[in-house]
Amino acid sequence: MKNRIRTANRLNVSITKKVIELQEQGYDCDFLLLANGSLHCMQTNLSYPLSTVAIKQREHGYDFFSHSYKNVHTIETGNGERGVLLTERVF
Repeated sequence: MKNRIRTANRLNVSITKKVIELQEQGYDCDFLLLANGSLHCMQTNLSYPLSTVAIKQREHGYDFFSHSYKNVHTIETGNGERGVLLTERVF
């Protein structure tokens, strides 16, 4: 049981560390994937169609809190906004 907790913490920490690292690099917006297929920036309240942004996968790991695999993506928009998207799918 103790090893499982250590493994869980290590994987959750790797996702968290990657998000913090990206924020330090200027990816300061938090994006949500909406049901209509667009991305919504929480900080600016702007939405972008997927076809208008650059998306790169940066990290992949198992999240023991949600019991699912998570992907950390960076998002870059045409107007210079940069941010992070956490999803269970790969783009």
